[in-house]
Amino acid sequence: MTSELQKAYWLRRLSGLATPVTLPIHRERPPVPAFLRQSVARTVPSHVHDQLRRQSADPAVTPAILLLAALNAVLHRYTGADDISLGTVLDHAGPPDRSNLVVLRMAVSGEQSAEELARQISVALAEAKANAEYPLSDIREALALERGDADVPLFLIAVDFLQANVASGGEGDRNHRAAGFDDELARCDVVIRLRQEGGGAAWECDYDAELFDASTIEHFLGHIEVLLTGMATQPGRSVAALPMLTIVEQQRVLVEWNNTRADFPQDAGIPSAFEAQVERTPDAVAVIFRNQRLTYRQLNARANQLAHRLRQLGIGPDALVGISVERSLELVIGLLGILKSGGAYVPLDPGYPRERLAFMLQDSQARVLLTQQRVLPDLPQSAAAVLCLDGAAAGLQDEPQANLLPTAAPDHLAYVIYTSGSTGRPKGVMVCHRNVMNFFAAMDRVIGGDGPGVWLAVTSISFDISVLELLWTLARGFTVVICQDDFRRPDPAAATVRAAKKKIAFSLLYFASATARDAANRYRLLLEGAKFADQHGFEAVWTPERHFHAFGGLYPNPSVTSAAVATVTERVHLRAGSVVLPLQHPVRVAEEWSVVDNLSRGRAGISFASGWQINDFVLAPQNYAARKEVMLRDVETVRRLWRGETLALPGVDGQPVSVKIWPPPVQPELPIWLTATGNPETCRLAGELGANLLTHLVGQRIEDLAEKIQLYRTAWRQRGHAGEGRVTLMLHTFVGPDLDAVRETVREPFTNYLRTSVDLLKHSPWGFATARLAAGAQVKKLSAAPTNLSEEEMSALLAHAFEGYFKSSSLFGTPEICLQMVERLRESGVDEIACLIDFGVDAQVVLDNLRFLDEVRQRSNEETDEAQADFSLAALAARYGATHFQCTPSLAAMLAAQPENHAWLGRLRRLLIGGEAFPVALANQLKQQVRGTIHNMYGPTETTVWSATEPLGDINGVVPIGRPIANTQIYLLDAHLQPVPVGVPGELYIGGAGVVRGYLNRPELTAEKFLLDPLRPVAGARLYRTGDLARYRNDGSLQFLGRMDHQVKIRGHRVELAEIESVLGQHASVRQCAVVVREDTPGTQRLIAYVVPRPGALRDAKMLRAFLQASLPEYMLPGAFVFLDRLPQTPNGKIDRRALPVPQLAPVAESDRFLAPRTAAELAVAEIWTELLGLHRVGAEDNFFELGGHSLLAMQLVSRIHDRFQVNLPLKNLFERPTVAGLAEAIEALAWTDRSTAPVVGTREEVVL
Repeated sequence: MTSELQKAYWLRRLSGLATPVTLPIHRERPPVPAFLRQSVARTVPSHVHDQLRRQSADPAVTPAILLLAALNAVLHRYTGADDISLGTVLDHAGPPDRSNLVVLRMAVSGEQSAEELARQISVALAEAKANAEYPLSDIREALALERGDADVPLFLIAVDFLQANVASGGEGDRNHRAAGFDDELARCDVVIRLRQEGGGAAWECDYDAELFDASTIEHFLGHIEVLLTGMATQPGRSVAALPMLTIVEQQRVLVEWNNTRADFPQDAGIPSAFEAQVERTPDAVAVIFRNQRLTYRQLNARANQLAHRLRQLGIGPDALVGISVERSLELVIGLLGILKSGGAYVPLDPGYPRERLAFMLQDSQARVLLTQQRVLPDLPQSAAAVLCLDGAAAGLQDEPQANLLPTAAPDHLAYVIYTSGSTGRPKGVMVCHRNVMNFFAAMDRVIGGDGPGVWLAVTSISFDISVLELLWTLARGFTVVICQDDFRRPDPAAATVRAAKKKIAFSLLYFASATARDAANRYRLLLEGAKFADQHGFEAVWTPERHFHAFGGLYPNPSVTSAAVATVTERVHLRAGSVVLPLQHPVRVAEEWSVVDNLSRGRAGISFASGWQINDFVLAPQNYAARKEVMLRDVETVRRLWRGETLALPGVDGQPVSVKIWPPPVQPELPIWLTATGNPETCRLAGELGANLLTHLVGQRIEDLAEKIQLYRTAWRQRGHAGEGRVTLMLHTFVGPDLDAVRETVREPFTNYLRTSVDLLKHSPWGFATARLAAGAQVKKLSAAPTNLSEEEMSALLAHAFEGYFKSSSLFGTPEICLQMVERLRESGVDEIACLIDFGVDAQVVLDNLRFLDEVRQRSNEETDEAQADFSLAALAARYGATHFQCTPSLAAMLAAQPENHAWLGRLRRLLIGGEAFPVALANQLKQQVRGTIHNMYGPTETTVWSATEPLGDINGVVPIGRPIANTQIYLLDAHLQPVPVGVPGELYIGGAGVVRGYLNRPELTAEKFLLDPLRPVAGARLYRTGDLARYRNDGSLQFLGRMDHQVKIRGHRVELAEIESVLGQHASVRQCAVVVREDTPGTQRLIAYVVPRPGALRDAKMLRAFLQASLPEYMLPGAFVFLDRLPQTPNGKIDRRALPVPQLAPVAESDRFLAPRTAAELAVAEIWTELLGLHRVGAEDNFFELGGHSLLAMQLVSRIHDRFQVNLPLKNLFERPTVAGLAEAIEALAWTDRSTAPVVGTREEVVL
């Protein structure tokens, strides 16, 4: 055969050859290979070799052909590729000037039998041998010219048969090789050699050690051996159906790694789980929104009232109820009320387009629609009965509050959530109570061991991870803090309100006398009271230092008691009130409180005192005379040690010793107070030092206190400290519903308390005033020292003092009376009331009445809280002590980039990340910021929220999605539903108790996506086909690799690109379109629409966006439109999405005239936009959202505007004025408002020395 004919054969045979297949690579292929080769040698099992020899009796089926057939089958099963090219050595006995290394290209189908594949290879080998004289290097050059790419290899895997003639089974050796033969093989990823010697055979597998490890190659050879055996014994069976995994591997991936059995209630539903928690903690706070809150008892009652009304409206099992409610308490009441009625809820996001909501209402046939008065006008008309949850007209308050008998069984629907659909319409996923109850049990195993905490909930109920945030949490005793949609910045108008009326904080303070506690359970009031404060929004728990008289007997060291409180609380600050510093060594103080700071994750604070009780100085008598100077010196020492400085302190021999505290504290600065008993000079000193102030009302009137606070603030300002400092007032407290009952409850214990501090009463405005003795009308001026008084005189003094304290210097009385006292204290300048509850009243009585104190706390700040309106995540997390948070990687990245979020993220106990791929860089960043456990969560809506999870450990280039949760099986299968080996990509299928009923009104789609489980012998067991691509890691965890179709995740939302294309294609100007996700800027995903217009049609992106906006939610709108004359195509005529061009500019407004920014504010806003959106230029009239902006970018924009202009721009301003010019005007207006209302009181912070 002539050289030209052979060349023509190879060009024809290899035409259109793409990048050749290889083994799955788990490392990056280096740009310049180092050719580091290693090899694995392995004896071929005797049963495999016997099969090879038996098959060799057939002249048409040599061992080489069987090996090539098995190798092609394995690569097809590994990769799904049907076009496989291998390098093959034909004959080592050939001429020495010819390599006999050729390309064997095969079309492999899983449907063909092993016999057919072997015959096909036999024919291909015969053809290759007939054309083998044409040099491989010439073939490569000729194909490079044809393809215009010389770098694409012809094969990456080669097979070399030693002592085996490929075509005839004859023998040869490795001595006859043309120049360059070994170089060709060295460029391969893998070279497999089969050596037959005597009565046996052995593998020699040479591989690129930069790409693979030995275990990968060992598994690969094992799979070839299993397939060889199958092909020899079952030659008529299809390639796809032949076994490939060893028995050990099958046991591991199908059984061991899916051994997730766990018990969960089989006959209960969501309402019963919630009601059980109500029984356990009826008075604990269940849910908070803005400044509103409901206890578990209250929430249950409100939900029951709604459920009774829904029952009257005919709602029962499997009846669907739409809920279109803004984030609020009504949202949670609505969900629970629907579930308690027996019905199932259908989330209808008020922000969705009317057309989409209309379809969902029609498709679901919702019988009732729950909404709010302010939302109702924007909703489409439907046949559903409308019930507004925020109006008295509904009359829900008249319905019974008792629990209802359940009517929904575990297999009845709990909710139907609509997700994006490829047909252009969303599809409803039907989830049953049994699915959710199993999910609850699974989450108990994953995160339930911590006990209840505070969950910061940000997820829309249209997104199924809200089930964890709003339902599992409430079935497990959490306090759920619901964040509003606009949770980034406070309203700037709040600044002027803060100037007029400040918020006042409430804390608990302990200062028991030595006789004031039952010996059997001395610390119950401390610990239970601290838990109450932690759960109800109190700011701090203060404990004192021991004094050598009646005060503080239970508290020898506040660091010890604060450490104990740290173990039972999550958010309240832990403060010493006070540490008498001249009695302590400053190193010991700094180190003990650093431990408290670590135990509490940054909640420690100390008030320092110079000392007032002489007996206390038995511990350090040398410091009594100069106690104030010692205190000031040692405060500075504590402060420097806290900051991490190494100090030289004098040792025993007078020589300096280098001292540094351990462990290092969490807070970079220690919040410090100075304790003042009323001395004006101490108040002035605290202000000069920039310390907060702790004081009390003993011996002074509120008017006196106000003067001293003014003195403190003046000294603070004169020294140039930021802010205004913080004044904390200790105040004896007992609040109850009846004034006379309160007076009688506190009279005896508080009188006894006063007796122990009678020496202070001589300074009170009513203690040493004229007192009427009990004996009669005689009046005596009590001017002597209290120690010289008779018992009768002492009793008269104490009775008089008690009445004075009760009326004017305490927080004793009903909530209404106490509110008046709080207002007086607020007006005097007090920032925090440290409520002294530990003065001798029975501990259980105190604990029972704390709810009335909490009522005072809430009502005191209703107006100021609402007016200040700081409901950002950072503010909410700090205010309520968030312990748990769940969000998408997109939101996590935004939060982690903003300094104001670092503190609360660091204090989280658990951070759950899911909804889209978790980037490695973000995982590493969060691990640096979050000291709690971070979980990567994975799962589609069709298998009930999450199906796999993994706590982040060491991150070695991969963030696994983890392992299956309780009663869940996850299989990685190939295109023929056969399990894939470890390390090999496969489609992810999910089975088990989380698999839902299917799609509402879509039986054909349900049948397509939900399959009978072929791998488990369980009647009725089904698998959900996710369309996700994943692989097993060696430890059994799963690594997400991407999608197999055109479904994507945008900021956690599942989006079918086909749905966008379907809607866009309906526009009259569009002839053809394609929508893709691009990440041209790392970490920023954008939807891009590529449009081929009809002849003569306008290329108007703004028009197309408006058209889509009528049907699709915001997260499905393309960020840019690119107009093309035609869409690129692959050789088989499909759209070549990889060849679509990168958008040069976001051209939504390309039909408009460009108007450059004109003012300084416009220029600054445009500059921020170009950075955020990745654009070259932005015009004054350009629209943020039409240029590709979305909700997460909008929040970043607001943050950058704040940093640039120092104004708090409400997010709604951006939606109302989304152009550069409009936003610049809004910013200038806010800046002018801030200037015109100056000076404005700054936000209060704990100021340190």
